[in-house]
Amino acid sequence: MIKLFRKIRQNLLNEGKTSKYIKYAIGEIILVVIGILIALQLNTHKENKEKSDLGYQYLKEMKYEVQKDFFMIDGHIKRLQFSLKNQEAALKTKNIASLPLDSINMILSPENLDFKISELTFNKMNNLGLTALSANEKLNTQISDYYNAEVVSLKLAMAYVFEELKKYLDFFQFQQNDIDLSDRFSNTTEFEFPALYNQSKEEFNKENTRHKVDFIMSTQGRNLVLNDLSNKKYSLRRLVRFKKQTQQLLEAIYEELKSKNPDLEPLPEFPTEEEYKEIKLSKEIMLNYVGTYKSEENDVVEIRYDQNNQQLTFQYNSNGALELLPLEENRFFIKNYYTDVYFKKEADKIIGFSSTRNGEIDFKKN
Repeated sequence: MIKLFRKIRQNLLNEGKTSKYIKYAIGEIILVVIGILIALQLNTHKENKEKSDLGYQYLKEMKYEVQKDFFMIDGHIKRLQFSLKNQEAALKTKNIASLPLDSINMILSPENLDFKISELTFNKMNNLGLTALSANEKLNTQISDYYNAEVVSLKLAMAYVFEELKKYLDFFQFQQNDIDLSDRFSNTTEFEFPALYNQSKEEFNKENTRHKVDFIMSTQGRNLVLNDLSNKKYSLRRLVRFKKQTQQLLEAIYEELKSKNPDLEPLPEFPTEEEYKEIKLSKEIMLNYVGTYKSEENDVVEIRYDQNNQQLTFQYNSNGALELLPLEENRFFIKNYYTDVYFKKEADKIIGFSSTRNGEIDFKKN
């Protein structure tokens, strides 16, 4: 092609057709410019598509992280609500000394809110210099505001609460000599290391309970307990606000992803504010759920039946066993973690369950 153009130019010059040569040269320049513009457009289109594909992938990763954080925050909120309800009920009694040991311990029990919000995908965006993940400017602004304002604000608030928790625990563990906050003796018949004690377990618990009551009613104890109560209420307000922002972002990301992929799997059902109320199931029904369950990631859950307490227990990857309490015949929740567990049946046999702690996670029964 280049040789052809060169030959045409040479013939026009040899024939002395200068005006035609100039017109031809201008036309050739225009063609070159058009070719360059087309090439630039194609290159820009390719870059935009790559950015769009990368943005879509990052949005999928961000959806998973935000969804996981949402259910984590919801669990912390429910534990705080449970703790506040029981702590305030115990403090409002007319005579703290008449309370059972569990209620007295509830007055002195703080909540550990040492958790981290996932920022992995957002940090990857920043490291690559990406300022947007889609053409949806409203969503891009929402993402930026969430991580640069809401997450930063929550991290500062929870850092303060965690420092207060460390002071609280440091006092009981290292600065006082009257109260033992350990509860490992409550369900055992003997001390694990009896040589460390000069009294029976019953005498120890009775004396320890008296020391706890005296401390709660002292000026120092009262101030410490009320400060802990105040920190819990502050934490609850912050987490409820953050949970709302997290749900709004999750829904916005989902809608953007769905606009590109109509077959996108729906979001898991959001937890309600309902109070978890345990129901009674027969031993025969509960035994149907006993077994080993495994996820696609090879996480293993052992569900067993506790003969002494007549209830199911939930053990994840060889961690400590947790109480699994029924809300409905096929719906349970993990006590103190407020995680819903939905069992699935096929031909009247349990084939697996799904957990909503970090979104919909499926386990199959072996």
